[in-house]
Amino acid sequence: MRQHVPNLDTNLTNNDFLDLIVSCFHSAIFGTVDQNGEPHTNIVDIDFNEDGRLIFATTNQKNFYRNIKGNNRVCLTALRGRETLSSVGFTLKGYVDEISPSYIDKILEIKPEMHRIYANKTKDINTLCPFALTPVLGSVYDLREGRAFQKQFDFMNEKEPVCSDPHFSDTLLILCD
Repeated sequence: MRQHVPNLDTNLTNNDFLDLIVSCFHSAIFGTVDQNGEPHTNIVDIDFNEDGRLIFATTNQKNFYRNIKGNNRVCLTALRGRETLSSVGFTLKGYVDEISPSYIDKILEIKPEMHRIYANKTKDINTLCPFALTPVLGSVYDLREGRAFQKQFDFMNEKEPVCSDPHFSDTLLILCD
């Protein structure tokens, strides 16, 4: 079970934001595009934050794997709450790269439930491939308790205001209610 989302304020740093994603959101929706520019989504569990990169794994048996190998720009989003007006949500744009298979051992160490999922399925666990998401732009909003809080994060220019990035013009944006 994920932690309760704490009260958010303007002191939330880039790293705090990434830790919030890992600790408080069960799963997130990844938006990708295929080689034809067609949008696709997949649900992924972010396993941990390592040095400002979000680590996750996916099987190499899915279209999602082929899509992120073909175009590594992604948009990640999630919503936590029963209704929009009492929820917390985030979006994050970034790049994903496949990383060393040794990260699967780290994920299994952090997520003991993975052992139950893949018990007696060595062949299936061998299809898991770890990835690191390097964030570029993100935002979080909190509409709980009748207040509206929103903060943007620029991971490339931490001291400059967030601006739109033309490199993400073909990235799928997912909106959740």
